Amino acid sequence: MAKSQFHYAAFLALILFFVIASNEIQKAESIGCEKMSVTWSGPCFDTGGCNNQCINWEHAIHGACHWDWTGPACYCYFC
Repeated sequence: MAKSQFHYAAFLALILFFVIASNEIQKAESIGCEKMSVTWSGPCFDTGGCNNQCINWEHAIHGACHWDWTGPACYCYFC
């Protein structure tokens, strides 16, 4: 009976490992999607303007204002 419980616990641990690993892989793949805009100048307080800038000038899918270490900045999303 103890052997059966060990196999059950090992199976659950393996499933949990794969769920966590899958989530981390998705995060790693999404890192390359977001880049600070190279055409936006100054702080970003207008998400709509940032979105238009990213789409029309940098050919991104969309853009948005986010806070980073320098303050509010325009980020473009490419995936």
